[in-house]
Amino acid sequence: MGCCGKNSDDERTDNVEMKGGDKRGGKAGKWGNPKPFDPTFNGPIKNRSCTDCICCILFVLYIVGMIALGIVAYIKGNPYKLLNSVDSDGNICGYDENVKDRPKLVFFDLTECLPAVTQVATNLFGASCPTKQRCVKSCPDKNAFALTGNVSDLVCDYDIDVNSLNPSYQERLDLIRNKRCAPYILKSSDVLNRCIPILVGDALKTSLGDQLQSADGSNVTAEEVKEGSLAVQALLNLQNLGQKIIQDVQESWYWILAAMGIAMVASFLYIIVMRWIAGLVVWVTIYAVLTALGFSVYYSWTKYKELSSNSGNTTITVLSVSTGLDSYANSEKTWYWLTIILGVILGILVLILLALYKRISIAIQIIKEGSRAVSAMPFSLFFPVVPWLLQIILFGWFVGVLAFLVTAGDPQYQVVSNDTQNGQVCTQEIKDAIGSASNYTCNFVDFANDDHLFRMQIYHLFGWFWLMNFIIALGQCALAGAFASYYWAWDKKTDIPKFAVTASFFRTLRYHTGSLAFGSLIIAIVQLIRAALEYIDHKLRGPGEQSEITKYIIKCLKCCFWCLEKFLKFLNKNAYIMIAVHGKNFCVSAKDAFFLLMRNILRVAVLDKVTDFVLFLGQLTIAAGLGIGSFYWFERQENLNYYLAPVIIIVVGAYMIASAFFSVYNMAIDTVFLSFLEDSERNDGSPEKPYYMSKSLRKIIGKKNKKNSDSE
Repeated sequence: MGCCGKNSDDERTDNVEMKGGDKRGGKAGKWGNPKPFDPTFNGPIKNRSCTDCICCILFVLYIVGMIALGIVAYIKGNPYKLLNSVDSDGNICGYDENVKDRPKLVFFDLTECLPAVTQVATNLFGASCPTKQRCVKSCPDKNAFALTGNVSDLVCDYDIDVNSLNPSYQERLDLIRNKRCAPYILKSSDVLNRCIPILVGDALKTSLGDQLQSADGSNVTAEEVKEGSLAVQALLNLQNLGQKIIQDVQESWYWILAAMGIAMVASFLYIIVMRWIAGLVVWVTIYAVLTALGFSVYYSWTKYKELSSNSGNTTITVLSVSTGLDSYANSEKTWYWLTIILGVILGILVLILLALYKRISIAIQIIKEGSRAVSAMPFSLFFPVVPWLLQIILFGWFVGVLAFLVTAGDPQYQVVSNDTQNGQVCTQEIKDAIGSASNYTCNFVDFANDDHLFRMQIYHLFGWFWLMNFIIALGQCALAGAFASYYWAWDKKTDIPKFAVTASFFRTLRYHTGSLAFGSLIIAIVQLIRAALEYIDHKLRGPGEQSEITKYIIKCLKCCFWCLEKFLKFLNKNAYIMIAVHGKNFCVSAKDAFFLLMRNILRVAVLDKVTDFVLFLGQLTIAAGLGIGSFYWFERQENLNYYLAPVIIIVVGAYMIASAFFSVYNMAIDTVFLSFLEDSERNDGSPEKPYYMSKSLRKIIGKKNKKNSDSE
């Protein structure tokens, strides 16, 4: 009933005895007893009960908490703070009431941006630049200088009406030194609502000379302005590039969709033909690798004999070019050791091939059976659309709530433009102490992230991990139930249920939501720990901040938890197959799957590697083929900014589509394989306990059904 509790199905299976004097029973080994024969078992069981109900309740309560958190974030947050530019006082340009008619942002002195970018510039919205920033109605369309230009061209604090000013030179200088007005403004272009000066080579230097002065009265050269401007622009270039890529996508979206359609058709056809070419692909690749290694050994040995026969000349050659890589190519020792190393590798591979030949043949036949299972249920190839839609909805919710969450804090300011106090958080006492001192300013940096808000973000992040893994588990379990019904159907033409995928999907939701939530919870915890390690590693980076021992420990922990996550995903996937077939809770299913795999560890290892290779080869073929074709097509399109942008999108999209289709295929292979292992343990081919596996599989393992052996 609860998480890892024992249910009635466990007791039913445990009480089944090995009938007919099955000699494979015996005493329990290290990895448990082989599966006993059960006369009532013929595939995914019909009579089920809810599993891991406590986990299901906790999962639902957590989702309710996420919804409540989203409501709180919506009330307190404001995503406009992220989308729009923010001035030094924390006003959102074009949004807040006092700057509603001022959507653009101007930087007072761009020369101050360069050191900030060099040190800590990680904020792409310009807040990391220490110079004062003010919202304006439009970006400057000409160059203007506070000391000599027209007063109406000045950019000053909001409480200063430049049109009513008629200051003297000294008054202007005081306004600049007190950082009430910008010392200069330059003709600018609008980049994501930030005014970035337009710089054209040395023309700026020629037109400006030494007329510009900073707030402290020192001359500002054109080169300094250029460097400061480029520093700010460097923070925005990535976003500007993104806009151009979006334009290219808008221009070529129909071709991209057509390429995605071709990728879907190609993936489907590849899976269909794998029943005929799986063996050819695997064996040709194996023999090609062995042939290449054999030729390499022969070439290395020939090269060694050639160099050793003329060792005197070789020595001279080596001495004359000892500083280059050619010395190794002309050294007989290099080819001697290369011959030995390649020969050892070739020998090991040959021995492995001889030892695992039968298991490789079984793996190939399992891949073919997986292809037949998918062909019998073509709708299964389009089932990933359901998890995709759920993941898209979840992603939209996650990003939307996160945008409100990160802006729910109050504006935070820091002291800037001062050597001793730079970076100190501005409090009201510091603001009062600063007064009108020209070398102290308090600039907006970010929105405060207090402990309470930080905990909410962690809760939201963990919910993202948990729900995303649950959706993946739901898809895997639903497909496993469908493909298991194919394997355990005695007559593949009549015994396979109609709408097997749909029935398995709703059966999984009805009975096993708690088990899937439990399995996904375990992975989510590991992923949260990995995220915490990444966060700690990021915080400790910097000169003198992290000792070598600390770096080593963190790297080891990151590696260990990465391996743990991979293992848990593998175990969970097989546990979901057992849940889909037997309807037991998560812990029992995980234990049964793990013990079954460990009793057949060599078969598992071979099948895993062979399957990975075949699927990767298919994904690579589809993505590369579409990539090459789209490259030659878009190369001739003159209306694109970057013709490689749609090409890259097509390659990535084709690979993802192929991965989605092949994930179904991979699930079919894993389900067929696990069912094959269980079939091998439960049955012995006698009339009472016939094998459910196909004739070709029985032939490979040297088994046959003693009665009606020719019928499938």
